[in-house]
Amino acid sequence: MKKAVIFGAYHFLGFHICSALLEEGEEIIGITYPDLVVEDLDEKRMEIGRNANFSEKSLAEFTSILQDTNIEVLYFDFYTLKQLSKYDKVKNLFSEYSDKKESQNKRFVFLVNVISIETELDFITSIKDILNGYAMQVVYLPTLYGPWQPSDFLFQQVIEGKEQKNIQLNIREYTNDAIFIEDAVKEVVKQTKKGQNNDILLKSTEINHWQRCLEQLKWDMPKGLTKDISFSSYLQEVMVENKETIKDNLEQQKKHHLLYRI
Repeated sequence: MKKAVIFGAYHFLGFHICSALLEEGEEIIGITYPDLVVEDLDEKRMEIGRNANFSEKSLAEFTSILQDTNIEVLYFDFYTLKQLSKYDKVKNLFSEYSDKKESQNKRFVFLVNVISIETELDFITSIKDILNGYAMQVVYLPTLYGPWQPSDFLFQQVIEGKEQKNIQLNIREYTNDAIFIEDAVKEVVKQTKKGQNNDILLKSTEINHWQRCLEQLKWDMPKGLTKDISFSSYLQEVMVENKETIKDNLEQQKKHHLLYRI
């Protein structure tokens, strides 16, 4: 049976990847970052904890995890991570593990928010140096939305009915593009299975996807919120198709909010 490890298994992106792989029959080891509050933790544990193919381990067990020859992919969800100290802990895990022969047949996939493409460049560069010669890929993602979107992201704030004057843009939210979470996860898994080591940037096929979401939510974006980012030419752009309509995507997020967050 295929096995994968997901660091940040209860975070927004990591949780959806975990759920998707479990549905495919893969065995998953979930790891949470220590000393970090996870939103909706009990509900998420209840949803995937019932699956016999899911087990939860601590960060301290990383060395023994790497020695498991059945593990094919290790996903690291940094998408909503704000504390840089957590990056250092992950980096130290690789630095302290001197015998990397057990990881020869494993792939390391780092899931990074496009907003952090500059601030976390040093971390990604150092990880690449440490894992030089091993299968590694960095996937950059724009704003993701849908069920379990963090409550401090703008779409979720609007759905929760916050007053407009109290709604603030999350520092990790990219306003020039958006992808529905399920579409993004399918593409991440698809790209991972290709076995390529090139860094990629996921982009929506829908023009002005983020802004069109706001239109569906009937919320006007104040001026000055747009964030422009310069992407390196080495990044391969991968277009992600919106399987449903934007309206349907947001309806799923609204229904999920009513069922699980009220």
